[in-house]
Amino acid sequence: METRKPKQKWERTNVTNLVRNGQSGVYYARVRASDKENWKSLKTSTLSVAKLRLADFERTLRSTGTFATAESQRGEDLTVGRFMATYQAQTAADPSLAPATKSRRIIALKAVRKTWPDLAGRDIRRITAKDCQTWAARALREGTGFVAPNARTTRQGMSASAFNKCLETLQGVFRLACDEGSAYGNPAASVARAKLKAKRLSLPTPEKFQAMARAVAEAGSRQSRDCADMVRLLAYSGLRLREATALCWRNVDWDKKLLAVPGTKTAGSLRHIPLFPPLAALLKEMRDDREEASAESPILRVRECKGALRSACDAVGIGKMTHHDLRHLFATMCIQSKVDIPTVARWLGHSDGGALAMRTYGHFQHEHSQREAQKVTFGLSAS
Repeated sequence: METRKPKQKWERTNVTNLVRNGQSGVYYARVRASDKENWKSLKTSTLSVAKLRLADFERTLRSTGTFATAESQRGEDLTVGRFMATYQAQTAADPSLAPATKSRRIIALKAVRKTWPDLAGRDIRRITAKDCQTWAARALREGTGFVAPNARTTRQGMSASAFNKCLETLQGVFRLACDEGSAYGNPAASVARAKLKAKRLSLPTPEKFQAMARAVAEAGSRQSRDCADMVRLLAYSGLRLREATALCWRNVDWDKKLLAVPGTKTAGSLRHIPLFPPLAALLKEMRDDREEASAESPILRVRECKGALRSACDAVGIGKMTHHDLRHLFATMCIQSKVDIPTVARWLGHSDGGALAMRTYGHFQHEHSQREAQKVTFGLSAS
């Protein structure tokens, strides 16, 4: 690498940091770094090749953290904090993001600030992959230091799911700098996502579920019937809690036997699921009881039923269930009814073709297959 300007006749090009020798026609890189101009022959007179080699040269300088962009020469703020603020503002203003997604991103951004206290004040060009890996190890080991008042156990470090959300947010912040041209490469891209521990589902039989739903309805409180409606609707549809509470009667198409489900992860999205026989019967029963309800009236009259669900589980002697476990119950019943996993995944609103559903429910499919296999005897008695 040469560090002083050759005494030649130079021609400017329309490419930043690229000049051409007027006599030989060879292109040179002229890049300012460490308060001096760095010159390098790109050893080509072909513009397209010169551009590629210029990018390689700039990449080398950027990797050392000494590359001086036009923005930095003008004194523009290149701290990570400025890009964090931009990321938060863009998240809040993005109409395609659902409120829950926006909330998760803001929470993750706060967690990144807490687990990496000096990050906001640092020059974003000088953050390395090793810095990000050090943060990741510390976050997984120590976490945010926050312990919920009602927590039964003390967690050591950040949970895998919380860490992955923080990592996605951190990568998003650095991506803004890359898009702006203030940084080269995304140092957080080298950090691996934390491996989620597979939850072994323990779900009730259909008989136990019906007993639990009756226990919710007969609990004796003012909203017991409404809570029972929620329990059954979640189990019969596989909807997420926010999706279920967003339903109005206009979402039910009785003629086509479809339920239009408003998206909660992407604002404005909509998917349609069939009116499965138990779901259709439940909705008809609820609609007959509410003849005065308009098309815009919510189908469910409660926003959650955690307490009722917990008490009913205790009453019928089954393990604790959550709203989301009712979604798992729906998927399990579908698979045990021989519905293929890609179809179940579409009903659940997954966009990965069934990959997540296979990881979550694949063992149920295997267990069902093994039970069915015992029926294939060729007339021979079982040994």
